[in-house]
Amino acid sequence: MKYPLDRICVKSGVLCPNCQRKVDTGEVSASEIPIMRVLMELEDEIKELRRGVYVKSIDLGDEVVLILKDGWEKHELDKIAKQISARLGKNVKIILEGEGFKKIVEQLIYPATVLGLNTVWLPDGSEQLIIRIPRRDRRYLRGRQEKYEKFIQSLTGKSIRFEYE
Repeated sequence: MKYPLDRICVKSGVLCPNCQRKVDTGEVSASEIPIMRVLMELEDEIKELRRGVYVKSIDLGDEVVLILKDGWEKHELDKIAKQISARLGKNVKIILEGEGFKKIVEQLIYPATVLGLNTVWLPDGSEQLIIRIPRRDRRYLRGRQEKYEKFIQSLTGKSIRFEYE
């Protein structure tokens, strides 16, 4: 798998100046390093990981969202998520990048469905993204809504609001 940091730096835990600069500027967060280490360890067991590209991961407390480049089969992603979950002791959700922002949101909140995404421009000049979800799917987001809002906000830089119709 291709990573934003050097393999030696991730495995040893001691970052070279180039990798340290990426962490200091926020390109890669320090909380991503243990997740990258687990992925590197799993490459020996799961051969499919070798052809992947790591994009980002965000730790939401009891859940980790891992973003990989597109090009995976569903059964491969399930196998990888199960192995990472066992190693980290947290639930892992893998999202594929490359099909547009709406697809990323759909994968994140699955099994809930997305009716649409709307952008609202506020009087102060900022933007707010409204994610419309059917009222019957509200139960799927119970207890996770704030975490997902935080995650989507970190991706877009816009404030997020879920609306149930």
